[in-house]
Amino acid sequence: MLNSRVKATNVAAEPTAAPRRRIPLSAPDLGQAERDRVLAALESGWISGTGPHVEEFERRLAHRFNRECVVAVANGTLALELVLRSLGIGVGDEVIVPALTFAAPASSVLAVGATVVLVDVTAASWTLDPEHVAEAITARTRAIIAVDVMGHPADYDALNRFGLPVIEDAAEAHGAMYKGRPCGSFGLASIFSFHANKAITTGEGGCVATDSGELARSMRVVANHGMRPEQPYVHDVVGRNVRMTNLVAAVGLGQLDRWTELLAARGRICRLYDELLDSSMCAARPVADWASYGPWLHTITANQRSTVLSLVRKHGIDARAIWPTLSSQPLFGLVKQCRVAEEVAASAMWLPTSSTMTDEDVRFVADAVNDALVDARSGL
Repeated sequence: MLNSRVKATNVAAEPTAAPRRRIPLSAPDLGQAERDRVLAALESGWISGTGPHVEEFERRLAHRFNRECVVAVANGTLALELVLRSLGIGVGDEVIVPALTFAAPASSVLAVGATVVLVDVTAASWTLDPEHVAEAITARTRAIIAVDVMGHPADYDALNRFGLPVIEDAAEAHGAMYKGRPCGSFGLASIFSFHANKAITTGEGGCVATDSGELARSMRVVANHGMRPEQPYVHDVVGRNVRMTNLVAAVGLGQLDRWTELLAARGRICRLYDELLDSSMCAARPVADWASYGPWLHTITANQRSTVLSLVRKHGIDARAIWPTLSSQPLFGLVKQCRVAEEVAASAMWLPTSSTMTDEDVRFVADAVNDALVDARSGL
């Protein structure tokens, strides 16, 4: 238990004392490897959306994900949109998306003019429920965006049986595995995010990985203003500028140099949480027996979540409720009930998870959560 609770002070301007420490939900872990790479990029003069660091970053990611091609882009959301545009998906088409995920997959579908079809998730993995996917497929369905929700892979063998293009959204799944294969290696294409809260980060940034050389070539054209390498300044398709810069790729290369170290540190933090948290009052997110999840943000479920979060935050701990379901968002229709997704969204919360955290930090958070669970149960 925590040694002391935050108490009121006599300072008129502050009714309560400031927390003894502040622990953010996530923090980037940047060191000398990243600094050296960025300095080399600066000294070379290559700082825009082309350059040797981008090319090396793409090659190394392709090797890590067992893919033929990788296209590095400005962020994970644009990576999804780039795949959809390059597949020619647009007005009149439908794309299946899980109801439990961040808004980016569904927003990307709307951005290309297609229709979002929300599908519930399974209680065993919190990822797309193949049985509900089967019920949602129509003659207009053009693709399935299978999100590796909170770092847990979707069931790709089951989803591939439908014969539709599967787009793996592995934004949060760095280091995750599905039946012994790394996330990022499934579907016609897979995408990653390298946002600052991810285990491997470039601040912003993302990529698309695929084994289709034709799709990769199409994506590079769309990502570069619709210009083909052999015909600069000639535009025969609508393009955008979604390229990753050489400076951003330099940060990414430094992170790839430390891939094993960074993921191991987050994994250790998640295991320590599992040891310290009172399992009689909260539960860790489920993991299917065919998967190992990537250590993104440690996630638990608890009754009276809002009360628990309020109490924990008094100690300077940035724990948060997970996203509301997409089926509850005005942008996506407010029409489809997704029971499992709604139950998870009502009870799940993220705890601070960063490779920079010490064991003492994790114990401090776990003690605060355990105390809050007791207080919430007691009605304090």
